[in-house]
Parts: sequence; structure tokens; C-alpha cells
Amino acid sequence: MKFYPTVNVLRNEKKELLKCLNSKNWSSFKGSLKESDYKNVLGLSSLSAGKLKDLEIRFLGGKYVRRLESNVAKQFKVKYCVSSNSATSCLHMALASLNVGPGDEVLVPSMSFNSTATSVLYVNAVPKFVEVKKDTFCIDPVDMKKKITNKTKAIIVVHLGGNSAEMDKILSISKKLKIPVIEDAAQAPGCRFKKKYLGTIGDIGILSLTETKNITSGEGGLLLTNNENYARRSRLVRNHGEGVILENLKKTDYENIIGMNYRLTELQSVIAIEQFARLKKVNMVRKKNSEYLINGLKKFNKILIPQKIENNTEYYPYILKFLWRGNHILNKKTLIKKLNMAGIPFTGGYERMMHENPIFSKMIAYKNGCPYFCSKNKKISKKYGKGTLPISERINKDFIWFKFIHPPNKKIQMDYIISNFKKILGDI
Repeated sequence: MKFYPTVNVLRNEKKELLKCLNSKNWSSFKGSLKESDYKNVLGLSSLSAGKLKDLEIRFLGGKYVRRLESNVAKQFKVKYCVSSNSATSCLHMALASLNVGPGDEVLVPSMSFNSTATSVLYVNAVPKFVEVKKDTFCIDPVDMKKKITNKTKAIIVVHLGGNSAEMDKILSISKKLKIPVIEDAAQAPGCRFKKKYLGTIGDIGILSLTETKNITSGEGGLLLTNNENYARRSRLVRNHGEGVILENLKKTDYENIIGMNYRLTELQSVIAIEQFARLKKVNMVRKKNSEYLINGLKKFNKILIPQKIENNTEYYPYILKFLWRGNHILNKKTLIKKLNMAGIPFTGGYERMMHENPIFSKMIAYKNGCPYFCSKNKKISKKYGKGTLPISERINKDFIWFKFIHPPNKKIQMDYIISNFKKILGDI
């Protein structure tokens, strides 16, 4: 049985890509801006920027970059969409736009890809890891609240695998304490909580366009927000912003604006535009495949437990995550080995959770102990390494994952998986 790992490129992508190639404008960004345009341009909504002429105000990119941002802003019902070369870059842009820096803590769940936490180091702040809920695998608001201090300047929420975090409780806490929330929705494009798109509920949201995600342009990321100041600062960080900052600005207006080259190309944007046009269709295939597979494995649900979907969530899975609680019947490694021998690409959980990585457990990031032991961070609470997040660590130990639920995989592949589970586990 063949499982298809890549997303098909359709005719529209090829057609539009050729138009862009022939235009010879493959990245139309320029790192310059007229002083008279500074405030108006940086605060321009994505819909308005999308209506500019092809090579007008190139600080905001070319026509395809602006068209992508305009389309996504409209689709996700936000005022601003700021593209970049990766979701990792967007996380850095988000933290910089919130002016998080030395002496600050950022709460993050350890159950995520490395950049969710390492992005905090980019701004010389310190991540503080939070447990996840035992059933949804998303950040636990109870543990989150316990770990808030007067040093906490942001909370990064991860919508793991397409499942929504418990946003009502999280926002109730964050708003009361005036702590901004960044939603890492890299694995959840098009998913909704209470009919609002994930990534548009907190202060800033992040989507990913890397090759393994629900839709892709090869590499790329998008930052979503309704806050003009956050959009303005993100646009500066994306595109060498230190070169266009005005001399008469207040100190707080240009802190943390050491500009990068995080720009998305016109070529990638063309592909992303077409991919977003079929997001709903792709997500529906994922939903159909996953529901069929979970239902087919229902007889094993006492030992093979699927991720619980948060209440009020419209869920389109990125990866199906199960807990294996059947080691008394068959060791997890043996189960995965048997499935792989049958050509079924199941995997275990994270090789190592973020709080166990040496960059945190040994507190070695930059020279001279920074950011952990820099002068402003000396009084920040730091606790990393194995044993510091027992709930998350136990979940990860029991994880088995299946990723190939996207098109063109379909019912025939799911049936093959179900039949092999029955063959391996028998009539338990």
C-alpha cells in the first residue's frame, strides 16, 4: 500500500507561477521608504495594500505578496496579514512587535516544535514552560496561571495538531492581567474555535506554509493581527526596519526594531495564493480521513486513545495523535515496528521535548550566559530539564502519531491501516 507524503501541485499553481517567472519580478521588496510615507504606509491595512499598483511602495513587497496578504486577511477576517519566509520568523516578529526583551518571561507549552520556544531567545527573553492538558495536549490554563509572574510579558498558545487550546479560559486570565497572547496556529490553518479562526482570537496569530503543513508554498509564514502597532512593527522587523525608522520617534517606538530579511518571495506567494484557495477542500479530506480512521479503530479505544478535541472546536487535523496505553499487551516500539514493516508510517512522539533540549536544560544559548544569566534576567525563575513537566513527559512517552491523512490519501489507505491494527492486536 502506498502512502502519499506530498501535496499535489495543481494546474493553477503552475500557470500562475509561469506568469510570475515571465514578469522577472521574483522578489519586489525594497528596504527603503519615503519619510513622508512612514506612518501611512506602515499602518496600511492588508486589503488597502493589496490595491496598490504592481511596484508601488515596495517596502511592503510586490503584487503577489500583497495579494496573498490581502486574500488571507479577507479570508480570516483580520485587518492585517504580514507574510514572512517562515512561521519561525513570524514568531520572532510577533515577540518583537510586543516589545518583549531582556528581563521578560514568555510562557510556552513544551509540546511543540522548537521554534515556539527558541523564538523567545531571539529577543533575549526567557521562556517558561507550561504543562499541557492530559486529553487535548494543548496548553493547560490552570498550570499557565500558576506560572505567571510580574515578569511575564507574553503567552504563546499552541493549537497542537489542529486542535484548539481552551481559549476562553486563557483569554479570561490574560486580559485580566493585561498579558498579550500569541497563537501559534502553524498546525491549524482554517480551524475555528466558537466560529472564530484560530490565529485571530488572541492579539497575534501565526500560520505556517512550510512543506509539511496543511497547505504550503515550500517555506513561508503569516502573521495575523487587528492591532495596527503590532502590524507596523512586524513589517519593520521583516524588512530591515532600522534603516527607515525616523529620528524623531519615541524610544519605545524603535526598541526591538533590529530589522531582518524575513521577506517572502513573489514566487512563493503565487503558490500560497492558490493553496489558500483550496484550503477548505484540503481540510475536508483531512477531516474525512481522520474521522474514518478513528471510527475504524474504535474497538481499541481503551488502549489507543485519540486526542480529545476541545469543546466548540471546528477541527481539521494536521497529525493524528494517539496515546498508546497497551504496553501490557504489546510494547509501543514493537507496535510501531510492526506497522512500519507493513508499510504504514506511524511514529512515536517527540524525540525530546523542548524543555529537555540542551539549549534549555544546560542553559547555553549565547555567550556569557545570555539570556538566562544576563543582568536583567538574574531574578527570573528558570527550571528546565527532564522531570520538570511530568504530565507532558508522560503524554509524550505514550504518543503514537500518524501524519498521512492528507490528500491524495483516501479511504483505501485508512482501510489498510485498520485491517493491520486488527491483524496485529487481534481480538483484545
